[in-house]
Amino acid sequence: MYLKNKIQYIAKISNRLAVRSFLILTVLLCSCKEFVTVENPPDILTSDKIFTSDKSATAAMLSIYIDMMNDQYGSNGSFVCFSMSALGGMSANELSWTQSNTSAPLYQQFYDHNLTPDNSYVGALWSDGYMYIYRTNAIIKGLTTASGMTEATRKQLEGEAKFMRAFCYFYLVNLFGDVPLVLNTNYQENMLLPRTPTSKVWEQIIADLKDAKVLLSDIYPTAERLRPNRWTASALLARAYLYNNRWQDAENESDAIISSGVYAASLPPLNEVFKKESAETIWQLQPVRANSNTVEAGQFLVIGDTRPNFELSQGLLNAFEPNDNRKTNWIGFSNPVNPTWAFPAKYKAGVGAVTEYYVVFRLTEQYLIRAEARAQLSKLSLATADLDKVRQRAGLSSTTASDKPSILLAIEKERQVEFFAEWGHRWLDLKRTNRAEVILKPLSPPDAWKPGSELFPIPDLEIRANPYLVQNSAY
Repeated sequence: MYLKNKIQYIAKISNRLAVRSFLILTVLLCSCKEFVTVENPPDILTSDKIFTSDKSATAAMLSIYIDMMNDQYGSNGSFVCFSMSALGGMSANELSWTQSNTSAPLYQQFYDHNLTPDNSYVGALWSDGYMYIYRTNAIIKGLTTASGMTEATRKQLEGEAKFMRAFCYFYLVNLFGDVPLVLNTNYQENMLLPRTPTSKVWEQIIADLKDAKVLLSDIYPTAERLRPNRWTASALLARAYLYNNRWQDAENESDAIISSGVYAASLPPLNEVFKKESAETIWQLQPVRANSNTVEAGQFLVIGDTRPNFELSQGLLNAFEPNDNRKTNWIGFSNPVNPTWAFPAKYKAGVGAVTEYYVVFRLTEQYLIRAEARAQLSKLSLATADLDKVRQRAGLSSTTASDKPSILLAIEKERQVEFFAEWGHRWLDLKRTNRAEVILKPLSPPDAWKPGSELFPIPDLEIRANPYLVQNSAY
């Protein structure tokens, strides 16, 4: 379903959003006790009534997180719930799809850097991103005229909605470049918006995150880290500053998180990083399927000696230094006789009691953001100290890099082996540092990589639906 139809559909059901929220919370996810307990709704709720109580307004916000984790079992389109890890991993040549089925040609396009505008996974990334943006816009609008809500809840929900809007735009602008900037719920207007320059989208991302930092509390609204707090917004803001070469701002933001006292003074052991109670987690999403853990575990893990569906590349395996404990802790080998049969094993729990949540932001990234920002600011000893903190957790000795260029390359490599198959970090890192073509073109089939291949194509259904959209140059 392309954006025009999806926006119209969402607009038509906006008056039933509260009902949907209640049903999801009380029927589908009655086991998610960390979320809100709500009373049974009346038979008919209007959108105005959603924002007349703390419970119903909170349910509308929580339904977004629930849908993000419930949405993509099997379709792998949305950038949450596994897809950025899988599609981003293939785009960075970390992962390959090994099976011969209907998904194979679509997945292969990511690995070969030869995407076509009719790739359904690309289309889902776009349309699902805008679906969540529409819903956050509806919540922000509803909160402006809310009555019957406490001020504390109103501020928390506005902060969460602005954070989530920034989160969605972060991935859209990185994947597609210029994208329409939709900030209201007028679907007639929004379906014909042209692409907004990337710089303007980044301005909105940063503005939303600054607002979110003011609105959100330092304390998590739940006992577990399932809903954003101030430091969650700060974590994405630090990343946004890094991606925009605002080195001092990036250093300040990551330093504030590390020094906040909210998170562990020392990084936890590798085998605890992706546990639901991990002290490193800044924000996580709770699995929503009964008796199941993360989609990552379900899609990546291999039982027995069969070949993985998603296989780690030999290039990635070779990037690990000898004695790097991440290779033994976070990578599985389904057949010791064939060492190329390697798969991501950061998440280890499949069906059964829920012991792992889906980690979105974690503290290690903030150390590496601060390290990179400090290196760019020529604070070299401070940069290597942050880098070494991550290396030491992995069982490695201190870095031998000593000048700015070598330290920056060491940080890039550390990010590669730390964040492999995780949220598309490697793909986005190569893009933002303008190294995608240098690294990935030689790994692509002849003539596959074209100038501009570091961006995905605008989905062809969107182009056909909106005459004001223009295609990216490589397509």
